[in-house]
Amino acid sequence: MSDGSAKRAARFPADLHCHTTCSDGTLSPTELVNIAAARGIESLAITDHDTVAGIAEAREAAAPHGLEIIPGIEISAWLDREVHLLGYFVDPEHPELAEVMDRQRENRIGRVHAICEKLDALGHPLDPAAVFAQVGEGNVGRPHVARALIQAGHARHFDEAFKRFLGAGAPAYVPAARLSIPAAIGLVHRAGGAAVIAHPGVEDLAEQLPFLAANGLDGVETQHPAHPRSTAKRYRYLARKLGLVRTGGSDFHTPMGKADLGTLGVDRPGLDALRRRAARYRDAAVA
Repeated sequence: MSDGSAKRAARFPADLHCHTTCSDGTLSPTELVNIAAARGIESLAITDHDTVAGIAEAREAAAPHGLEIIPGIEISAWLDREVHLLGYFVDPEHPELAEVMDRQRENRIGRVHAICEKLDALGHPLDPAAVFAQVGEGNVGRPHVARALIQAGHARHFDEAFKRFLGAGAPAYVPAARLSIPAAIGLVHRAGGAAVIAHPGVEDLAEQLPFLAANGLDGVETQHPAHPRSTAKRYRYLARKLGLVRTGGSDFHTPMGKADLGTLGVDRPGLDALRRRAARYRDAAVA
């Protein structure tokens, strides 16, 4: 990066929420790792949407730097609304995880075609091929549709694309086929990982946290760029009350995003607590 931003020191030793070109990020796993290493990040979780495809490349790129890559995933699931579940320390080779994520990938492709049909009926035609061209080998999602809408002149920026067309309740919105949240939690556990609810303040999940905890949830992402200080404080309190691990990350997608790599995350004791949670399921899977 020519602006020197790769050299900025990270505020936290571990950033637990990052995306690459394997889902809707703009940097390859190698590019992401190189920036993380330059900033002094010690542990980096790759949490692409519904895929673990970037883990192997990230680990290879991280080895010369001595940087730990935490194998992660962000699973799109369903409660009484769409929610996102982060899985940490999962086995990227776990056969059931691979099978379910392949099915999620096909569902995502079908959703794009359905969205494009709605856009065409609204008088804003968009060729699905233009959406898939944004993706490469990664998993397609609404951010890719938004980029294609901008390129086609149907929207000026991401916020407009989602407000006018793609967000929940907008005329081109198509609900996604999702796992139930208890099923997603169970899948993460069987893959040897700890299950953490992502950005709960965005979906206002405070009242649902006891239900999630009763269904095996391990942690709450309290530190997130969409959480103002009061929201982060509220979810830290709820996590303590329910005996859940507190995590955090930048939700990094692009250098031009809302939060830069390493600006949010967890300290070493916080990461160790999450690691201990995951060890329970990994040991159970081996036994």
